[in-house]
Amino acid sequence: MTRMLAIVNTGSGHYDPGKVGAAIKRAAAAAEHTLEFREVDPGESVPDIVRGALARGVEMFVAVGGDGTVSAVVEGLDGAEAPVAVVPVGTGNLLARDLGLPLDPVEAAELIAGEHDLRTIDAMRVGGRMFVLNVGVGISAATVRDTRDEDKRRFGRAAYVGTGLREMIGVRPCRFTVTVDGRDTVLRATEVMVANCDFIGDLPWPWAPEIRPDDGKLDVCLVLVPTAAESIRSGWRVLRRRRKLLPNVRWLRARRSVRVESNRALPAQGDGDLIGETPVEVAVVPGAVRVIVPKRPPEGAGA
Repeated sequence: MTRMLAIVNTGSGHYDPGKVGAAIKRAAAAAEHTLEFREVDPGESVPDIVRGALARGVEMFVAVGGDGTVSAVVEGLDGAEAPVAVVPVGTGNLLARDLGLPLDPVEAAELIAGEHDLRTIDAMRVGGRMFVLNVGVGISAATVRDTRDEDKRRFGRAAYVGTGLREMIGVRPCRFTVTVDGRDTVLRATEVMVANCDFIGDLPWPWAPEIRPDDGKLDVCLVLVPTAAESIRSGWRVLRRRRKLLPNVRWLRARRSVRVESNRALPAQGDGDLIGETPVEVAVVPGAVRVIVPKRPPEGAGA
């Protein structure tokens, strides 16, 4: 039997212990896994819980929460091969969207016992912390900082949209030095985003090349100071889900590291959590974790 630990973020607003908890228990029984539940209260360290579980022989983890919960589990694994099942009950659940996981947490739990694949994805290390989605400085971090918890509980992802629009209207451009794999780029910009996944909000990046979480690289988005017309066009493309590279957006690709410096201290966010201020250094961590994903059909199936 595989020993499995479900780590539950009790602060996630969409966790229903009667429905989701029961689904995880059913899946564990069907897969003949032994199951432990660990509800994590605010202030507890998920990485420490994961490290302790590994030390006593736990072989598989279920991350029940949002993207921050997944990142914290990955941080605790620190290269261990134990696979992770993601049961999305957070506000954004962007990693689940990018990996094509069911957004219904009961359906996601059923993957544990159903047909599935393991997909090995990359991560980012900032100091001692690990992130799987993105690390941003500028509008994204200000949006995270200024979106109230009560609005997130009430409006979900829409709360970030409203705050983000207000931040865009009042944004002050900043002079950045962005060092990618040892090469400096100096520019005035409103946002520097280091991305491992292809989603912002519940939409793919509308002005991005393809971003893959399993290519061993990070994509660095530099948003230059837009004109009013460019801002309107960008918003329109987001709403219409259109992809087109924009003249005020530059892209770089990192294989080892990214360092972001600014001429004034700016907040930084990682996977939707505030993580400090500039300067920020991001290291590429290829093949950081194996995630349970829906089984892909054989090539050529249905052709």
